[in-house]
Amino acid sequence: MTGPASELILFQVGPRTFAAVVHDAIRIGSVRDVPPEELVLETALGTPSACARGIVVASHDEAVELTLVVDQVLGTRSVPEEQVQPLPAFAAACLTSGAVTGFVLLDGDPLLLVDLPTLVRERATAVPA
Repeated sequence: MTGPASELILFQVGPRTFAAVVHDAIRIGSVRDVPPEELVLETALGTPSACARGIVVASHDEAVELTLVVDQVLGTRSVPEEQVQPLPAFAAACLTSGAVTGFVLLDGDPLLLVDLPTLVRERATAVPA
């Protein structure tokens, strides 16, 4: 790779694999010791079945940390920036979540690119107090 690259974290929720910018994740770990009110179980990406791994994400203002529960964290990848594409306008209009911002081509397959702070913020505001 010779040009600028994007560092992505790859993770699974259910049978689907997603990508996010590495800098959106504070840390990755087990969800065992996380208080239930800090867990984000259900999102626009689906509901994990294993519920054992978590990606700790700060809100956009970094005031709150929430743990996005995922089935599996697959690792990180550096990809050339030209492989990261914005979401087409029609696709964005059809989605119910503003957290899906684009897609990335990995090994010829498109993966949705997710803005993790937006994803956990959407879920946190949707949960009744």
